[in-house]
Amino acid sequence: MTDDYVDVSGFALRKRQPNEFAPDRPLIDQIAEWLDEAGLTLATLRVKGLRPAGVKINWPDIVMDREDLAWLRESDGVLPPPAADAIARLDIVLGWPAMIEDLRHRNVVNKRMIVNPYSGKYRWEWRSLGRLLGIDHKTAQAWHRQACGALAKKIGRT
Repeated sequence: MTDDYVDVSGFALRKRQPNEFAPDRPLIDQIAEWLDEAGLTLATLRVKGLRPAGVKINWPDIVMDREDLAWLRESDGVLPPPAADAIARLDIVLGWPAMIEDLRHRNVVNKRMIVNPYSGKYRWEWRSLGRLLGIDHKTAQAWHRQACGALAKKIGRT
C-alpha cells in the first residue's frame, strides 16, 4: 500500500497525511476536532529549557478560584506526549484563530483550547465559559460552531 501513512509514534495507520482532511466527513466537524486536539497537544507538548534554571523556591501554588479544584485528577502524572501527526496538525491549527474575524467567536475558540496537561480537561467548560462571557452556554457552543464554519469557508471547502 503505497498511499498509506504510518505516523512515527506507531499508533495509527491512515490513508492520508496527518494534515489532510477526510473527504467523506463535514469539514466543520473536522475543524472542531482539530481545535480540540490542538489544545490537548499544546498542553502535553514536552518543552525544555524555557524556564530560568536559577534560584528555585518551594512555595505552594495558590488556588485562586474554587472551580480550579475540580480541574485536577487523582494522579499527578502528566498525560503522555503527543504523537508526531498531532504536532503536525498543531502547527496548522495554531494559525486558525487569527483567521476568525468576529472577536467574540475568536475568544470562545481560544478559551476552549486551554487544556489541563494533567487531567486533559478543558479549563473553560461550556457553562463556565458562558458565565464568563455573560451568555448562555448554548450560545457559546453556537459561536464555536460558527467560528468553525467561518474557518471552513476560508480554508476552502464546506
